[in-house]
Amino acid sequence: MATTHARFAVLDLGSTTFQLLVADADAEGSLTPVLRDRVVLNLGRVLAGKGRIPDEVAERAAGTARRLTDFAVRTGADHVVPIATSALRDSPDREALESLFEGAIGTPVRFIDGREEARLTFAGVTASVALGEGTTLLLDLGGGSLEVALADPEGLRWGRSLPIGAGRMTGLLVEHDPPSRDERKAVRAAVEEAVAPLVEDVALAEPARCIASGGTAGALARVIAARRWSTPPASLNQYEVTVSGLRELTRELAGIPLAERLRVPGVDERRAELLPAGGWILTAAGVAFGAKRLVPSEWGLREGVVLDALGLADRPAPPPDELRRLSVDRLVRGWGEDRSHVELVARIAHRLFDDTAALHGLGASDRELLGHGASLHEIGARISPARLHKHGAYLVENAGLRGFSPDEVAMIASLVRFHRGKDPRSVYPPFAALSAAEQESVVVLVGLLRLAHAVARGPEGERLEVGVASRRGALRVLISGSENPDAVIAEARLAADLLARTLESRIEIGAGEVDRAKGRRAVVEALPLERR
Repeated sequence: MATTHARFAVLDLGSTTFQLLVADADAEGSLTPVLRDRVVLNLGRVLAGKGRIPDEVAERAAGTARRLTDFAVRTGADHVVPIATSALRDSPDREALESLFEGAIGTPVRFIDGREEARLTFAGVTASVALGEGTTLLLDLGGGSLEVALADPEGLRWGRSLPIGAGRMTGLLVEHDPPSRDERKAVRAAVEEAVAPLVEDVALAEPARCIASGGTAGALARVIAARRWSTPPASLNQYEVTVSGLRELTRELAGIPLAERLRVPGVDERRAELLPAGGWILTAAGVAFGAKRLVPSEWGLREGVVLDALGLADRPAPPPDELRRLSVDRLVRGWGEDRSHVELVARIAHRLFDDTAALHGLGASDRELLGHGASLHEIGARISPARLHKHGAYLVENAGLRGFSPDEVAMIASLVRFHRGKDPRSVYPPFAALSAAEQESVVVLVGLLRLAHAVARGPEGERLEVGVASRRGALRVLISGSENPDAVIAEARLAADLLARTLESRIEIGAGEVDRAKGRRAVVEALPLERR
């Protein structure tokens, strides 16, 4: 097991906001965010409008940086890394600003150019989003610039920085509230002109997906999510947004005054002014590059800076299943107690899944979710053993699991919530928000998990084995390796009720020897059906 390497604080002096990330990181590059804070300053818009950052604005910004740094130190940060991107990087007063901020923070500011920003952002993205095979197009939208990058699982191919950030475009081209038709056309035209030299290179790469990172992209995704969920998930990481849906939302937001925009569900008041320009930029870029969908990433530049400090920013992207496993393991390490028990439950659950595959018809992704649910089903015990299923589900919902879509997180949380207690059809918002097909899958998986949990409650550990066979509408479950088979069988019979109802099969449970080499035949031979 990896131990905590250090607590890092990254202070991002960005074009729209100054943002603070404090995160624990281990030597393997597993990140655990401890806190986030941000202050909206809109330096990019000021720079676009005035050509420089006025002294009084710079002094106020330096004071904000100093307060955030002091906050980071109070949290116990071992390292504070201040970085500056577009607004400060492009200012004609850069040298003076650099001196001002170094004096305020007490350490030199790392100025990051466009390619370096793309490299670090992609490193953060690969620690958050399951990329899979093929090429990835990255659109990292900030206040002052849009970073466009192409990468594959081995790393960054190339990155370009374009001066078309949401704050910069708003400051330069938008004067009216709401924006006029001519202003909308001007922003879109500026974006199309800026991305045009890159279109052919992107098309030749044939990207398999488009990742959108940055605060404005996330803010737009939250508005869209608020229209699907009455209470949106804690994390929208890997939530797919269609470019056409983003276009419609942008048209709506740009057509109403700021005061009315602030009342739209899901709108972040600190970014409301920049949402029209941000939507136009992402939509125009997405259309130009042929993207149909955008996948938000909640991690990006700041997380990449932490990985870079550990020397891990340029490592290959982990395979999707590995990213998800590492994220689940991190949560288990934080809240779990008996790893051997949950590993046993997962093994037995997978045995039951495999042996009943012909009846439930679920696929590999469902099997993977079952394993993760088994690994996490008791993490709430440290809070309350009596209500561990409810506390555990809450932890899963809010842990920010990496590599999972919001629906997949909801499915895992439902497994944890219903592995004991009420029927999965009981009122539970994450479960209710799933599609009918996803709900049906969850009910089957809960049935399997309940049975696996009951079988594995004894002290036998690795000696336990199960086998399942189906004949004449009945499922025969054979348990071997138990020192107290009668007690295990009694528990298993009670726990099997949901699975029996779901699979519409009678389940009979007994004890004996399971020979996996003989497969299901061994179970049938050990537990012959009664004559009818």
